[in-house]
Amino acid sequence: MATLKVINLTKSFGNTKVLKQINLKVNDGEFIVLLGPSGCGKSTLLNMIAGLETVDDGEILIDEYVVNRVEPKDRNIAMVFQSYALYPAMTVRNNVIFGLKQRKISKEHIEKSLNHFSKMLKIDQLLDRKPAQLSGGQRQRVAMGRALVREPQIFLFDEPLSNLDAKLRVEMRHEINKLHESLGTTMIYVTHDQVEAMSLATRIAVMNEGIIQQIGTPQEIYDKPNSIFVADFIGSPAINLIQGKFYKDGTISCFIPEQQKENVKISLNDYSFISEPKEGQEIILGFRPEHLNLPDTSLNSQMAVSLKPSLIELTGYEKEVSFEFYGNEITGRLPRHINIELGKPISLSIDLSEISIFDKSSTMRI
Repeated sequence: MATLKVINLTKSFGNTKVLKQINLKVNDGEFIVLLGPSGCGKSTLLNMIAGLETVDDGEILIDEYVVNRVEPKDRNIAMVFQSYALYPAMTVRNNVIFGLKQRKISKEHIEKSLNHFSKMLKIDQLLDRKPAQLSGGQRQRVAMGRALVREPQIFLFDEPLSNLDAKLRVEMRHEINKLHESLGTTMIYVTHDQVEAMSLATRIAVMNEGIIQQIGTPQEIYDKPNSIFVADFIGSPAINLIQGKFYKDGTISCFIPEQQKENVKISLNDYSFISEPKEGQEIILGFRPEHLNLPDTSLNSQMAVSLKPSLIELTGYEKEVSFEFYGNEITGRLPRHINIELGKPISLSIDLSEISIFDKSSTMRI
């Protein structure tokens, strides 16, 4: 196991700056997920940690030792790729132990490692097959086995589940989670899938345009996103965002929606501002779909609303319902058993204790 530090890391391809002053600290035994849209720089960062990409500026430290110029094979890191990268002419056995044989590890140790990890990954019955005879999930287990037998200090995963179907992705996600719990090894995992990130990570680093936007536990990222980008990227259905302005009504802080015919004021008195906005400042109010629901007498801070459903989607265990709300389309997560009809008003409430407020100009949480 090992710690990892990335300090002021910069990378450009031609005139395109892909990473911009990246700073990241990964503690011993942590499972860090690099999450972001395609092209945000997450795979480039992973490749630089692995030594597959050169560093333009900044430092990468493993256990406080700078590894910028250390060859990939000498970093004691194992990487699992999206494409599996198995040798088609070799059996599963030889694919798994290939790296160990190259390093002249004793046959006794190789056989012990192979037996241990092949049973752990449930590929011990597949050792004499070739990759073409395996399913996608089995191939990914073999790729993981090849990484595991090396017993590295750090595991790197580059979107390892993106080629699998939905059911297999869930199964493999559980396997990777159990693997981390049993091994306790430092792991860094790249994905654009927020469900993978939320279910696997001890901490998530949300990236966009070569910058880490926010680092925190999955719950912190979800409950208190520090920007509109993070708020909108995390969560499905997406967070509801309403434009408006900040006003003071005596001692009460209020949000007034931009598009409204009547004089509607939403109390912000239960919201903890990082820095209170100025009178008339343009702000954006955000709330998750699950916080628009049936009225709940146990809530101390809620806003009653009557809304007409414009779209109803049954997911099996709940209904995702769209409404028009002061010129915006918003979504609520409602119990599957309640009777809802398109165009027929329904009484709901917004849980004001769970809202987020962002500055419209900077897009940052305030």
